[in-house]
Order: sequence, then C-alpha cells, then structure tokens
Amino acid sequence: MGAVSEEMQRHYARTAASGIVDAADQTCGWIIDLRGNTGGTMYPMLSGMTPLLPNGTAMTFRTRTGADTPVTIYEDGAGIGRTAISVGVVTKIADQPVAVLQDAETASSGEVVLASFRGLDNIRSFGTNSAGYTSANSARPLFDGALLVLTESLYVDRNGMSLAEVPILPDYVTSPENAEETARAWLQDRGCN
Repeated sequence: MGAVSEEMQRHYARTAASGIVDAADQTCGWIIDLRGNTGGTMYPMLSGMTPLLPNGTAMTFRTRTGADTPVTIYEDGAGIGRTAISVGVVTKIADQPVAVLQDAETASSGEVVLASFRGLDNIRSFGTNSAGYTSANSARPLFDGALLVLTESLYVDRNGMSLAEVPILPDYVTSPENAEETARAWLQDRGCN
C-alpha cells in the first residue's frame, strides 16, 4: 500500500470488508490472493480481512529480548493496542473455508496478512514460499539527514512459531500459475462448486 493517504486506506479496508460481508450469503469459500503483494502498511489489508479472521491476536512482533507486541483483530478492524483503521463492526464469517495464495513476491506486510491466517482451522495456503521479509523495521534520522533503518522485531504466528526472516511455506506447494487452480480444487473438496 505504501504512502497512501489515511482516507484511501480507510476506503480500501471498508470496501474489502463490506464486499466480504455482502457476498457471504452467496459464497461457499474464499480465495485471498496475496501473490505479488510486496507490502506497505498492514492495517488496511488486515482491517479489510476482519470478517474472515477471528477476534484476538493474529500474530506478534517479537523483539530480540522476547518482548511481544500483538497485532490484534477487533470487531471493527485490526491494530496494535486499538483498531488502526475501522471498518465498523462486521459479521464474522468463520464457517467457510479460505484458500490463501502466495508467492515469492508476498513480502513484508503481505506476509503479516499471510501469517494472520496461519494456524486457523479450514484455512490453507497455496503457491510458493513467500519472500521472507518477516521483520519490523524503524527508520531513525541521523544528523546529516540520512536514515538508519533498524530491524527491531520478527514475526511470530498465532501458534508461537517464529517466522524469523525466513520465507513462509505454503501448505500446498504449487507453481504461482497453478496456485489458484489447486486452491479451487481444495475448495471443491470442501463442497464449494
């Protein structure tokens, strides 16, 4: 998402969340396509997925000293400590299968979204390993105007597995081109035609 205005981030998140909720009655299963998602800010993407994610800790940022900062899904969006971008209180869609597509370009905050779906029942990922940019960085200005970017924490999934700067492996390894077809077959096996 990059440096996008807060208004555009809210619009993106609300459009995604309302689209999911509005389509739920006519939908049997979902495909979330994170292929080519090189990151940006995680909040619009996660808040947009709020209907498909249970409330509570989705993943955690862990420092080298073991201090954890949880990324939480709330009734109205996602954030750290509070909802960062609200989509309004949404209906949770917990009984439908979700297939998540990933590839080597799924990176950074795209991997936050990927990690947030890991470990949930009835959710599987398809494709190739993600990029492995599973760390949180901060930029510190120096006296001469240069920026020093420091890695401050690493991703940990909801089951406590460290994703420390390594690619996230899919549940079903396929070529990027075949990920969607394999995901659709998996959804059909769960009764979605």
